[in-house]
Amino acid sequence: MPLTIHHLGRSQSERIVWLAEELGIDYDFVFHKRDPIFSPQSIKDLHPAGTAPVIEDDSSPFTKNKVVLAESGAIIDYIIAAYGEGRLARTPKDGDEYIHFLEWYHWANASLQPTLFRVLITRRLTSDPESVHVKMGNAKLERALSMVEARLGETGSYLVGNDVTAADIMAICTLTTMRGFCPIEFDEEKHKNILAYLKRVGDRPAYQKAMKICEGEDFVPILGAKAEQFVFPY
Repeated sequence: MPLTIHHLGRSQSERIVWLAEELGIDYDFVFHKRDPIFSPQSIKDLHPAGTAPVIEDDSSPFTKNKVVLAESGAIIDYIIAAYGEGRLARTPKDGDEYIHFLEWYHWANASLQPTLFRVLITRRLTSDPESVHVKMGNAKLERALSMVEARLGETGSYLVGNDVTAADIMAICTLTTMRGFCPIEFDEEKHKNILAYLKRVGDRPAYQKAMKICEGEDFVPILGAKAEQFVFPY
């Protein structure tokens, strides 16, 4: 296959495999095991960023040459444009959904994920729950979760509307797999829309298949209220 998706175990690169499965496109899959926690040399050899995801496209429909691309958002945009016929994105022709798509699609990696990692870092620096940095991180995370909760209450389904889009593919990893690095818990009442959303995604055949491809048959996606810390190496 001309398109190769490089996945780092238990990482945000699961997004790209899920995207490909939702689109039903052909691709080769390469798994990279953490060494023991961070990216191995095999990922660093692919792209100067040294992070996953990375894709290789041997004959890009845009350049007619090989393309090597990093960064989740850039890769998702590229695959949708090159092989997805625009599916899972929204354009100005979609009116309000286009505005929601723009915001949530970019917000997932620009705001939500850094907020979670801020909590992770502050918890590693101190075990004092009254620390000003811990309290600030927790408060910012709760504001972010409240935004997601409210939006899902409006749509009753996905972040943009009734159908899954690339905005969901960008956001779900932070609400699921990333919690294995920072085990935040969701409140079953306060976050009921988020929990229903995670179940809705978890029931999607493309998501189920993608997670099996990425992490194996024995891996259980973190779709419930509680999350356990990953233990590395695994």
